[in-house]
Amino acid sequence: MNASIQALVADTRAAIDSEGELIGASSSTRTLPRFELFSAANSVCSQKVRAVLALHGLPYRSHMMNLFSGQTYLPAHVRLRMLACEQIGAKLVDRHTGSTSVASGGGCDAAVVPTLVDWDAGTVVVDSKRICRHIDDVAVAGGARSLRPLALAPAIDAELDIIDNLPNYQMLSGKPPGEDLRPAGQRGKNGVDFAMSKVERCERYLAEFADDEVLVRGYTAKHAKELSAAQQLFTEARMREAYATAESACAMLEQQRQAATTAWLLADQVTMADLYWAIELLRMANMGADTFWRDGKRPAVAAYAARLRELPAIQQAVVHWPGALFN
Repeated sequence: MNASIQALVADTRAAIDSEGELIGASSSTRTLPRFELFSAANSVCSQKVRAVLALHGLPYRSHMMNLFSGQTYLPAHVRLRMLACEQIGAKLVDRHTGSTSVASGGGCDAAVVPTLVDWDAGTVVVDSKRICRHIDDVAVAGGARSLRPLALAPAIDAELDIIDNLPNYQMLSGKPPGEDLRPAGQRGKNGVDFAMSKVERCERYLAEFADDEVLVRGYTAKHAKELSAAQQLFTEARMREAYATAESACAMLEQQRQAATTAWLLADQVTMADLYWAIELLRMANMGADTFWRDGKRPAVAAYAARLRELPAIQQAVVHWPGALFN
């Protein structure tokens, strides 16, 4: 095991004052599971990872981080993610496109979750899609059915790309066009204040750790990313575009489900594409955007969303996970 990973994980645990909670462990499970996950209850990317772990029944040590209090910006966690970003050769993202994808979003973000530690492989994995595939590969090696079978991999990856590039950040934090149907705690927010709070947090850390080259690189990139979000993502025009993009994805999904010959989206068994859509549709509904399909507007999407919600992995990772849905 890389001693630096051990030290960085220990520092991150200490920074958030967490020993972690064992999820999916039983009396027969070894004391230390293979996986250790730093995630946030209401992060859609974290929910994707937790759903894959739940579906495969893999135990892990869970540490919850608070997005709104800035725990993902803590220096120990940023150092841990910087190590992971360097391991995959990804540049740091310095512009916010609204995407959660490392590939489409412009690079690796040092101050977000999920962050997965694989103690058996001695590595830290970042980017939710990369993490989900890593977990699936480990499960398959242990004899499980793959959530991304080879014959369906291109079609599954295409769905994951669509979902990863949907404007969740804008729909969560930005003022929607027309009536604001978001939960009471989000209603009225325009996105700019939230993004600027992240900018200011980066400025404080940059001043505090001005001599730390690793942290300076991480916070400088994050500062630029969130500043671009504050300046560009939440205008009226961009918010109309965001909601139009999300509804267009639902329209395409309706066509797929209307023409489907399989029980689930791409197969007769649940794939990673179904788990991703489950989380995305739950988030849209939580933000009041189920107007895209309810009241008979897109009946196939409505039926699909209802079935997805009842999946045990989704119930565990989102529906019954404390704080996963906004009130």
